[in-house]
Amino acid sequence: MSLYKKVLNATGWLVLLISTVVYYFSAERTGSLWDCGEFILGAYKLQIVHPPGAPVFLLVGRMFAWIAEILSDNPENVAFAVNLMSSLSSAFAAMFVAWITMLLGKLALKGREEEPDTSEIIALAGAGLVAGLATAFSTSIWFSAVEGEVYALSTFFTALTLWITIKWYCLPDEPKHDRLLILAIYMTGLSIGVHLLSILTFPAISLFYYFKKTKKNYLW
Repeated sequence: MSLYKKVLNATGWLVLLISTVVYYFSAERTGSLWDCGEFILGAYKLQIVHPPGAPVFLLVGRMFAWIAEILSDNPENVAFAVNLMSSLSSAFAAMFVAWITMLLGKLALKGREEEPDTSEIIALAGAGLVAGLATAFSTSIWFSAVEGEVYALSTFFTALTLWITIKWYCLPDEPKHDRLLILAIYMTGLSIGVHLLSILTFPAISLFYYFKKTKKNYLW
């Protein structure tokens, strides 16, 4: 594994670690004061939430609630567990943003084939670290990361879909790599069971597909 890939992976995991620790200590211990506990209760009992519904969120949330039931008899910990699901989702989203930043930065500096030198790797790591932590601790992301709502998990799916697309774009144009594109579309399909936000990635996917597959484009 090249130095660039090692630093790329390490930067993303560092963002994940820092975000997870901060989110853990700032997550709501029970239901949020400013919102109802509809999604927490829906995940706990696998009930129906308001339209259009969020079946994927409820299934994943139920697994977190189940773990809370195993570890504690206090029902408040069920709410905390579902809130932690949002925290982990936002932390992973921040990690993907860090990786996306470094991948796009490497493309701008060196293109697909060349490896960046040491000074460029340091600059890319700094950019990824700043982008990831700025995402994690921006007001809107942090606000959703500490409560049992659909927005954090939806942001996770959006960042994951975009990261897969960028990763595909950075690879050589070979048919075997197109499976990543199919995975990105599949993740978008899954995200509809959480929130409709990830559908907004389709225009971006289309543009990246156009730029990679078309040798001579006319957008510029």
